[in-house]
Amino acid sequence: MGTHKEHHFIPRFLLSRWEGNANGRLSAMRWLRGDISEKRYKARSVAKERDLYAIGRERGEPNQVLEREFMTLHVDEPASQVHRAILDDQLNRLTEQQQYAWTLFLVSLALRGPGTVAHVRARGIEALGDELDTGPDDFLDSRGPQPEASLRRYVEKNSPDLLNDFGTRSLPTLIQTSALNRTIFEASWVTRRFTGTSERLLIGDRPLTLFGALNDNFLLYLPVAPDRAFLAFNSRETARRIVKKGDVVFLRELNRFMVEQASVYVYGTDLAHKRLLQARLAKEAADAGLGLGPRPQPAAVNADAGLAAALNTQNASEETPRTPTKGQQWRNP
Repeated sequence: MGTHKEHHFIPRFLLSRWEGNANGRLSAMRWLRGDISEKRYKARSVAKERDLYAIGRERGEPNQVLEREFMTLHVDEPASQVHRAILDDQLNRLTEQQQYAWTLFLVSLALRGPGTVAHVRARGIEALGDELDTGPDDFLDSRGPQPEASLRRYVEKNSPDLLNDFGTRSLPTLIQTSALNRTIFEASWVTRRFTGTSERLLIGDRPLTLFGALNDNFLLYLPVAPDRAFLAFNSRETARRIVKKGDVVFLRELNRFMVEQASVYVYGTDLAHKRLLQARLAKEAADAGLGLGPRPQPAAVNADAGLAAALNTQNASEETPRTPTKGQQWRNP
């Protein structure tokens, strides 16, 4: 039984499609010492970070429940079955439950990368800290001999994990109940197979690509294989534009956006796209922020108000979303 200490923010079932050539490995490409470096790896060895979603990371034995029971069992395993169905041209035959599983996976890709987790952790510490700083009269009245001047100081000294883990513990709720779930679930879904070119799709370490705005006309894109794109959109005009684009033009457009939004790494079957990476891959890692849309910038995290609004959790007063969530929600133990 694995320890689940290595947390894959892009799961192996997806990246393994880029393993190719005689050695059965993919190309991991990044800037290194002034040029694009390529190294060959198995999919299980990339797009991961130790203890990324762990609870109590400062302790000697962090709790891996989010990776083991939520990301792996609740999100990735059902999505891997849908992924196989999509590659078998069964997209139009997916059950509602399979559609929900795929929706959940797509939303997870926007929220589970290192930059987003760092952002969520920081926002969680800030939000909970503000709560602890507000109205601490009860604490001040009952603290007795405790020397801490505020409830926040007391928590920082005696239960630091409460602050550090507040944002991380919210990830399952964000992934399962964000308004983005409904947006994706109710969009039109298609796949596009690129048979008119020998060029192949790239996949970056921020793999979910957004064209347009989620609160307007949009196109959501995920490469599901080197020759296959999954596309979700909400307008007939977008559908018409997709159909009109030839394979070469459309594939190159998708690859350009994928490279431009990557944080550090881009993965492919080989180094055929080196010139594109030299021209379009940023030389510095992206700042902390949401894993969907343009690369977060230090002064503009969450600058896209429409995107931020789409990731807000559903308000209880809103119309019940069409996503079949009842009886399927994973809850923190």
